[in-house]
Amino acid sequence: MPVLSIIACKMLEEEIVHLLYEDREIREILLVDGKEIQSLSRKLRGQNRPHIMLDLENIKCHLQEISGRPGGLISRIVGRLAEASGLVVVVNLLRLGLHSDLDLLQTAVYDEIRRMSAFSDGILIFYGRCGDSLAHLEEDLADLSCPLYFLTDGQGQRIDDCIATALGGNEEYDRTLSEHKDVAVFMTPMWASGWKVMREEIASLGRGRDLRAMLKGTGLRRVARIDTGLSFEKGFQEKVDGFAQEFGLERIELAGSTAVADKSYERAKSSLLVAEIGRTALPDRNLPLQSRWPEEPILALCQKAWKRITGFSSHQKE
Repeated sequence: MPVLSIIACKMLEEEIVHLLYEDREIREILLVDGKEIQSLSRKLRGQNRPHIMLDLENIKCHLQEISGRPGGLISRIVGRLAEASGLVVVVNLLRLGLHSDLDLLQTAVYDEIRRMSAFSDGILIFYGRCGDSLAHLEEDLADLSCPLYFLTDGQGQRIDDCIATALGGNEEYDRTLSEHKDVAVFMTPMWASGWKVMREEIASLGRGRDLRAMLKGTGLRRVARIDTGLSFEKGFQEKVDGFAQEFGLERIELAGSTAVADKSYERAKSSLLVAEIGRTALPDRNLPLQSRWPEEPILALCQKAWKRITGFSSHQKE
């Protein structure tokens, strides 16, 4: 029963809902309970997608419980191979305001990775490089007991940020920036819903200038609405229009996609399932048969049955 954990930026909540809704091979969805997860849970309920909300410690206990459920001998034997393809996904959404301080963001992500590695077979980091604050995760956490997977583009490169994710990759992002040099802000559904939270967070820290002051005199006069085809977050266009009106900007439309999220998730999931099936179905052939039980249950059962039959026959002859 492989466990894939996802540590995600709240900006990518729509993509997470999309992946969990579309993947019907998931055995169980567990959400790390907290304020940030409530919206994602509501959207999953709206799609009739069952899930369980627990804190991290109870998730660990729950996973231990379901992996050790009792059963008959034959059901345990047969179940081991079946469970190898039964994926459990654990999702931990981190708050949007962490982006106001990249050092704080790095600390929070690193801490959650270490906490969740205690029960995970792999962790998918649903963040970009985020100003290089998360660029060295693999080197810094090389001692982890489980592999890390990342959002990557078609060339296998780590994604820069959530906007590059929505546009389809780093090259697409660079091309869009080159073609639309007068765009002040690129908006996804969660950016449109969360920009006020970000502004308040930055203001509370006393860092940076007000957004209005930043835009004044720059010559940037447009806000781009990126349509990835996802609509779990309601009122996207209205929120972008409200932003545009407040700051005197013109809205333009850009086509996006979920390709980066889809392919990165599938790569992580496939790697995890292949590793799990390999551990379950391929015993060490150098070990004696008794040491390989129950990895070779059919052979072992036949051997025990044959001993009983031949023993009974010998007794009858005597």
